Amino acid sequence: MKETLTIRKALADDVELLYKWSNDELVRKQSFNSNKISFETHCKWFEGKLKDKKSLMYIVEVGSIPASVVRFDIAEENTVIGISISTDYRGKGLGGNSIKIGLEEYFLVNNLPVLASIKKDNIASIKSFEKAGFVFLKDELINGVVSVIYQIER
Repeated sequence: MKETLTIRKALADDVELLYKWSNDELVRKQSFNSNKISFETHCKWFEGKLKDKKSLMYIVEVGSIPASVVRFDIAEENTVIGISISTDYRGKGLGGNSIKIGLEEYFLVNNLPVLASIKKDNIASIKSFEKAGFVFLKDELINGVVSVIYQIER
């Protein structure tokens, strides 16, 4: 599927699409904060991310159809990645490919290692990150949830 993928920076017009994806039942279940997000809260967060020079947010498209979002939050010593897949594209191998294409963009402008925090029972996400080249770093308790940290370096 990778050959049919394109990537672009997220735009202000993507706010409603990403709000819908963010409140998807499975996305909320696999997030470390599983509470539903209000549209007002999402809009403030989204606008802040678009303006933040330490945040990169990309939309991966299949053809011209938005299929996933890959986000990077850059800190002093590393960067944290987050990904969400449209319900229409789950189970089709898009996760690992979205991560790979997002990393290609990230590593054009950054050299910091990238960390992924994943709930230990989220096997699909773990497989996607492994497919993209991430390696297990450590177990960690995040918000009381047994989790794993995966890492990739340039």
